[in-house]
Amino acid sequence: MARVSKVKKTNTKTEKKEIDNNVYYTILGDHEHLDKNGHPVTSNEKDNTCAKFKNSDDRPRFFIKVGLHGKIYNPIGMYSEGTAGKFLSRIGKQAWQYKEVNQKVFNMYLSFLKTKNIAWLNNAQRELS
Repeated sequence: MARVSKVKKTNTKTEKKEIDNNVYYTILGDHEHLDKNGHPVTSNEKDNTCAKFKNSDDRPRFFIKVGLHGKIYNPIGMYSEGTAGKFLSRIGKQAWQYKEVNQKVFNMYLSFLKTKNIAWLNNAQRELS
């Protein structure tokens, strides 16, 4: 006699997989790969992630890391280097948090991450203020 195995049926309509529509950007050198525009990208959010793009259903959203003092995170800066995951124990907040920005500021910041040209960071900071 042949053995009959039972196959479990799954309903694809009821099972929804969480799809990560976010793109995480980092400084050139810490990246895993480059996107189609040559910007450095990581596969998931880490301490060295500097910016992220969320493609939601209603509209695209752009985020960059900003400190409590309003300055944009500079991963190669003298005072901010290595502090991406720093936790401020006195006030109970992360030192660098994501802030939603417009596309112009986001593109300037991505240009800084790609080229390491500080002028792009300064332009993004001016536009943010």
